[in-house]
Amino acid sequence: MQHEHAAGERERKQWVEGDGTKRWSVASTLAVALALLLAPNARAQVHSQLWANLTFDWVKSERLTYELDFEPKALVSAPAGEQGWKNLDVTPNVAFSATKWVDLTGEFVTVYTRQNDDVSSFELTPRIGADFHVLSRVLAKRERQPKRRLALDNYFRVEWRNFLYSDNQPKTSAWRFRNRLGCTFAINRQKHTDDGAYYVLADWEWFLPLSDPTERFSNRQRVRAGFGYRHSFHWRFETLYMWTRSRNTIEEPFETSEMIIDVRIKRFF
Repeated sequence: MQHEHAAGERERKQWVEGDGTKRWSVASTLAVALALLLAPNARAQVHSQLWANLTFDWVKSERLTYELDFEPKALVSAPAGEQGWKNLDVTPNVAFSATKWVDLTGEFVTVYTRQNDDVSSFELTPRIGADFHVLSRVLAKRERQPKRRLALDNYFRVEWRNFLYSDNQPKTSAWRFRNRLGCTFAINRQKHTDDGAYYVLADWEWFLPLSDPTERFSNRQRVRAGFGYRHSFHWRFETLYMWTRSRNTIEEPFETSEMIIDVRIKRFF
């Protein structure tokens, strides 16, 4: 009996503290299953996309962090007659913890999009925001840590989007508000910032333009859900399923749907 108990304990430790690759694979599989369950019924105007994020963070203190994010995206499938596209977003970011419950952020987004064989576009977007942590946090050395297993936040941003085109289209610009309400829940640790933790996360975001830019469907709502694994302070991995519905103007009904899988790797220094 003692031998069986010891073997069971070893197996439990291997799962909880074991190889990060194995756990990352499990999380990815579960996220794909979630995508299949939540996917809307097939109909016209449904787009499938694949995204990836490689993010580097330099934590200067418990209050100040610099970030650089690379985000390639590609259209996997679309309604008949629509052309494919692909793009690359590069976003430097700075975040400052003004208090235990709010972070102030600044970003400058640069996006190159290959719209079709003849036209490419460039987006240059400065963005500022405030991230409100509803249950507050501990500003510990090098990291901001939630006080509880469940972490809630509301992230408000305003952005000035500028579009340039490779053909004769005139450049355009537009202001847009974004608001994202989200939560993160640690599964096997007290906090999702503990080493070896894996967790679930979900959020809902509204994109609201203040004018009508050339870009179609800039007015949208997005729901995200997925799984994450924190191997250590230096490495975190996440897989997300996203569903987005969009419309051209506030007066029109939502008429498009996007199903997106996003794989994310984060490296902290």
